[in-house]
Amino acid sequence: MNYKRFLLLLTIVSLVTLVSCQQGGAPEGEAEMEHSADMEDSMSDMDHSAMEPGDEHSDHDPRHGGTFFMALDEIHHLEGTLIDPDVFRVYLYDQFTIPLGAEKIKEASGTVHWGEFPDPPAMPLAVGSEEAMLETKLDREPEFPVTLTLLLRFPGMGEDSDPELFTFMFDGYSQP
Repeated sequence: MNYKRFLLLLTIVSLVTLVSCQQGGAPEGEAEMEHSADMEDSMSDMDHSAMEPGDEHSDHDPRHGGTFFMALDEIHHLEGTLIDPDVFRVYLYDQFTIPLGAEKIKEASGTVHWGEFPDPPAMPLAVGSEEAMLETKLDREPEFPVTLTLLLRFPGMGEDSDPELFTFMFDGYSQP
């Protein structure tokens, strides 16, 4: 008997929901989701050069064909690329995706490891040949797909602080 009541209740709830949706009523939360999508479209259309310090940042598009991350401090950003011949590069940015200056780049440090776990041996990053980046020559040619793990200390982090971990997966060399 309880089973039949449960089925009847389930049927009634389903019918009420169906009628509500057919009459144009959106289930709770759907209108908010549509509004959020509209807001994201508006944000992506904004001219980021017009942003003032303190404005919310939203530009997380890679500049060099790599994988883009935001750091845990929600200020720094980075992009990792793998270029031929076997060079891993990390581009560093501020909260508005503006490249960090040469002095700030020198304050950053990190290591790159094969695979998903930061097991030795480590390949240390050095200031790169271009501004706003660190790089390392890999100790062997990658076999694609390949995963690299980056342990990175951003400018301002102490030498004794734990580095942040980022995992990069590449199906081939990055294409700018």
